[in-house]
Amino acid sequence: MPRLGLRHLSMLIALVACSDSSPQDAGGTGSTRVILSDAPFPFDRVARVDLYIVTVSGSLSPDTSAAGAFVTLAAPHRSINLLALQNGAFDELGRLDLAPGIITAVRLVIDTDSSSITLKDGRVLTGTSTPGIAWQSSAGRPTLNALIQEQILVPEAGGTVAIDFDVGKAFIPPQELDPTSTDEGFIFSPVLRAADGTRTGSIVGRVSSAGQPVTDASLRLYLGNPAGPENTWSVLGTAHTSAAGDFNFGFVTRSDYWSGVPSQQASRYIVAVDPPSDLVAGRVVVPDVVVSAGQATDLGTIPLP
Repeated sequence: MPRLGLRHLSMLIALVACSDSSPQDAGGTGSTRVILSDAPFPFDRVARVDLYIVTVSGSLSPDTSAAGAFVTLAAPHRSINLLALQNGAFDELGRLDLAPGIITAVRLVIDTDSSSITLKDGRVLTGTSTPGIAWQSSAGRPTLNALIQEQILVPEAGGTVAIDFDVGKAFIPPQELDPTSTDEGFIFSPVLRAADGTRTGSIVGRVSSAGQPVTDASLRLYLGNPAGPENTWSVLGTAHTSAAGDFNFGFVTRSDYWSGVPSQQASRYIVAVDPPSDLVAGRVVVPDVVVSAGQATDLGTIPLP
C-alpha cells in the first residue's frame, strides 16, 4: 500500500570539485539532497583523500541525543575522494521517502580502516602506515555529528541537506601542534557541518598574480567584525583555487541569518586569500561579503600583491 503524506527524499553527497553545475540546481521535483565540501590542504604534498562513508542519518525529532529517532538517509558503503569533488560537483548516494518536517540532527558514519590519504610521491597513508593517519578515538567506525547552524527544512516540494566536510581542518599536520615535528602524517580531528541547501548561497571568484591565474592559493572564510582583530574571527570554511585560479565556497549560510543571532549581529563574512608556498606574493583580505540564499556572490578577480 502506498504511504500517504510522504515526499521523495533524494540523498546525495557532494564535495566541491571542478564543475560548472550546482547541486542546488540538480535533482528532480520534491528531491532533498545531502552534500559534502572540501577545504584547503597541503596540496603540494597530497594527491587524494579517500574517506569511506558507511551511512548518513538524520533525525526529525526534537531529541538529538543517541535516543533520538534517527533515520538512515543514505548508505553508500564506499570510498569517496574528497579532493576530486569541488565547485558544485556531487555524487548521488540514494533515495527514500520521508515525511515533511525539520531535520534537527545529521550524523555520518565512516570506516577509518578503509580510508586513506595518498601523497603525490605515491605513498599511501593509513592508520597503520608510517607516516600515517592518527585516527585517535575515531578509529574504527565512528559516528560523526554535524553542526547545524540554521534549521534544515524538508518541505513537501523537497529540499537539500548539505554536509560540508572540512578536509583542511579535519586532517591536521602534526607541525600545527608541534612545530619541531618531522612527522609527515596527519592527525584526524573531524569537522563537518550540515545545512539546508535551499537556504544557502555560495561565494565564488578567481585569484591572479601579475595577470596570471594562481593555482592552489589557500582561502579561508571567516565570520566576524571586520573592524576587530583577525584573532576574533571564526573560521567557517576553507577552499583552494583550481588550475584556472577559480574558487568556490559552497553552501554558505545566508547573511540575513546572522543578523538574527544576538551575538553575531555585528558579524560579516570575510574572505582571506594566501598565496601558495612557491609564489612570492602577499595576502589579501576581502571584508563585508554578503551571501543570499540561492545565489552566488562573485568576488571577481582578486589580484595578489
